[in-house]
Amino acid sequence: MARGRGTKKVSEYGLQLREKQKAKQAYGLREAQFRRYFQVAAKNRAQTGPTLFQLLERRLDNVVFRAGLSLSRAHARQLVSHRHFLLNGKRVSLPSILVKTSDKIEPVTPKKFSLRSDATTAGWLKVDKKKLTVTVASLPESADLPAEYDSQKIVEFYSR
Repeated sequence: MARGRGTKKVSEYGLQLREKQKAKQAYGLREAQFRRYFQVAAKNRAQTGPTLFQLLERRLDNVVFRAGLSLSRAHARQLVSHRHFLLNGKRVSLPSILVKTSDKIEPVTPKKFSLRSDATTAGWLKVDKKKLTVTVASLPESADLPAEYDSQKIVEFYSR
């Protein structure tokens, strides 16, 4: 190997971009959607970073995934898009619906669904394992938000 041909140090912008891309891809969003969530979070008086992830966690497709009713977020998104779930008794097809406290999510045909064996239900959701219904007990708190993303870098990226 020739001298001086090592890996380049990643700039601060590069680190911020990588963090944003990681979160965006994990939640299965396009750039415009992710930016819109950031703008809503930035308008809120609370801290922007945790508010952004609270909004992302409240998406219906993410709730279905967190409850253990799907294999992945992409799978949850497809199930919701194909109208396999009821939200408060109404059939829904929009994975981006934000759930509120006391919302009830249930499969249209519970016999076709089973909970993932490796599923660890989020603390802000109550899952009835027999009926396969999910109730939003509360909104996600800071402790319930994913720790694998650095929300500060994402806020800095959009604040340039």
